Amino acid sequence: MLTWGFLLLVGGFIACLIFFFSNMTDIFAHLKSWGFGGYVSKFFDPANLSTAKVVFVIALVLAVLGLVLYIVGRVKNKGEKNPIVPEKVKKYLRDTKGEFKKIVWPNFSTVLKNTGVVLAMCAVTAVVIIVVDALCGWLVNLLVNMKL
Repeated sequence: MLTWGFLLLVGGFIACLIFFFSNMTDIFAHLKSWGFGGYVSKFFDPANLSTAKVVFVIALVLAVLGLVLYIVGRVKNKGEKNPIVPEKVKKYLRDTKGEFKKIVWPNFSTVLKNTGVVLAMCAVTAVVIIVVDALCGWLVNLLVNMKL
C-alpha cells in the first residue's frame, strides 16, 4: 500500500503540474488583472473544457488517492522501519543507475561506420523494391494485354 500510494502520489502530482502549466497560454499577459485565483477559475471554466483539463482532474484525483494510500501505509507500518521513499522504489532506482553504468557508448568512427552501413542497406533495399515493382508492373501489363 505504501509503494502504490507513493507512486500514485508522485505520478499524479507530476501529471497535474504538466497539464496545469501546459494550459498557461496567456497567463503572463493577464496575470496582473486575473491574479492566480482568476487563472484557476479560467482554467476550470466549463465553457473552455478540454480533454487535457479532464485528464488533469483525473491526475489530481489519483494524486490525492496516492496521498491517502501513502499516509495509511505509513500509519499501518508505524512499528516497522518506515522510510519516506519505499524500498522497492529505491531498489528500482539503484538498479536503473547500475544499468546505465553498463552502457558502452561507441566512438565517433564507429558511429560513422554504422551510419554508412545503415544508409547502404537502405539504398540496397530501395533498389530491390524498385526492381521488384518494375517486374511486377511489367508482368501485370503483360497479363492485361494478353489476348485469349
